[in-house]
Amino acid sequence: MSGSPNAPDGRPAPLRVLPAAAVVALSLAVTACSSSSTTPPPTSAAPPQTAAANPGGLTLENAQPLPIPPRPDIFPPPAPPAPPVFRAPTLMTAPDLPQISVGPSPAQPALPEGAPPIPPSNRPAAAPPPDRTQTAALPPPTPKAPSAPALPRMEPMTVLFDGTATALPDPAQARLDAIAERMTANPQLRLQIRSYASGTPETAREARQLSLARALAVRERLGTAGIASTRVDIRAMGMEAAGGAPDRLDVEFLNQ
Repeated sequence: MSGSPNAPDGRPAPLRVLPAAAVVALSLAVTACSSSSTTPPPTSAAPPQTAAANPGGLTLENAQPLPIPPRPDIFPPPAPPAPPVFRAPTLMTAPDLPQISVGPSPAQPALPEGAPPIPPSNRPAAAPPPDRTQTAALPPPTPKAPSAPALPRMEPMTVLFDGTATALPDPAQARLDAIAERMTANPQLRLQIRSYASGTPETAREARQLSLARALAVRERLGTAGIASTRVDIRAMGMEAAGGAPDRLDVEFLNQ
């Protein structure tokens, strides 16, 4: 403890306690003096930072405002053209017919004295105009060809077969020749052949094939006599005997 200069000799001087505010102000002053003595004075102002000084990304310092695009010119679409106005055509009136007046024929000039009289004309009077109405002459009637004498109606022919036979019996050959002659005399005649064959429910298919073979044999026999196959209608009925003989063949004209 040091003595105070103002203290009496032989007595220690009492210590003075500074307030806290003064201590804080004193420490701040000492810190400011020490920092000012060690830091060199600034030579010049720091250059402004540019975008090249911070290549890492976009910051507030190097951000540039984007240009504002021009405002588009928005105009209302043009109005559609007005529809054409219908104008009624003007009716034209026919001009009036000219008035033709027929006056008296001019008088013949007077003949000089001593001239012979003009003889009357010997030209015949003009003939009246011919009638322009034309009458078409009808062609002469075509003579009708003499019609063929009507042939008696031929009854349906039935041919019986034995078992599974497909060949035509001899008595049927003569009947088929007569049918072919009738069809040759009248090209409009058409023929229908209905053929039947016996069998069981298990052989129904074979029975139909057998009846078809018999009908084809008849049509082939007529074809050798000159009858076209399109004029012969074939019906292979199979086991549908319809109350008659199970193995038979019926031949009948459709339009005699």
